[in-house]
Amino acid sequence: MLYIVQKALDELEAMPRDKRESYSHVDREISEAVAKLQVLKDKLAADEKK
Repeated sequence: MLYIVQKALDELEAMPRDKRESYSHVDREISEAVAKLQVLKDKLAADEKK
């Protein structure tokens, strides 16, 4: 799932600047989702090691 969200963020970043500005709220939300998913991934990895 993290890969999918990161891929969407990469696609947004690849857009021309003028088009990307209209999606700035999406970019911010995706970035926040990536951060939250990374925290979850780290927690799951820590739980597996226990």
